[in-house]
Amino acid sequence: MFERYTEKARRAIFFARYEASQYGSQTIETVHLLLGLLREDHALTRRFFDEKGGVQSLREEIEAHITRGERISTSVEVPLSLESKHILNRAAEEAEHLGDKHIGTEHLLLGILREKNSLAARLLRDRGLTLEGLREQISHHAAVSEIHPAERIFSVLKFAEAWNSGDAGEFAGMFSADGQFVDPDGNLWIGPPHIREAAKLIFRATGWARTQGKIEDVQFVGNKAIMITLAWEPPEKLEKPNPGCVRMTVILIQKPEGWIISRVQATGIQPQSRAASV
Repeated sequence: MFERYTEKARRAIFFARYEASQYGSQTIETVHLLLGLLREDHALTRRFFDEKGGVQSLREEIEAHITRGERISTSVEVPLSLESKHILNRAAEEAEHLGDKHIGTEHLLLGILREKNSLAARLLRDRGLTLEGLREQISHHAAVSEIHPAERIFSVLKFAEAWNSGDAGEFAGMFSADGQFVDPDGNLWIGPPHIREAAKLIFRATGWARTQGKIEDVQFVGNKAIMITLAWEPPEKLEKPNPGCVRMTVILIQKPEGWIISRVQATGIQPQSRAASV
């Protein structure tokens, strides 16, 4: 269901489920989706809410409208409400309307506004957000972001190629002096020398093999930072884990010498069994 969603959008929905369980709701309501966005995408929420009372003010107003019940265990599956399902469908329509292949957090925000009678949409409108105004801002931001992206994207493509080829030295050399790498096991490595050793361990691991990486999501944070999600997915029906199949969130910052990687968070992608793929 969520194949087209960016990693940030998926996490926002995950946090929405968490918020619903914390408030004791039997379903994920529209305000829980909004709370999930507030928790996950700080750049998006700062852009649209900092001049409209701030995120904390919005969260407090949401909480004032929520009836708190007994907390539900996070192991219990909380389904989407009908209104929230409509929002996800409309978010997909907004992505197509804007010519985007993936459904991001900005499309979820548009989807919330399109569910006009929902509590979340009313709270957004109370802060002056309109559907057309939000669409225009998102389109303008995308256009501005595309003016000078080449150098930044090129840096990430070089980084992806270093991972593809198993070149630990080149991979680590693209990090800043205090750069951080969180490997798929959750270990934190700081600085190129340590990151190089971490990469060597991964590239020497049993089952490591080349696979093609792709860019899943790009988030520009002002003019001096960018966050890009890369994924190296295993081929279908691959039954043995490949340590090279990971999803990485890469943060680049602009330095006088160019764009340098500040932090990378990697998580392993598990292969699907043949039985699961049938």
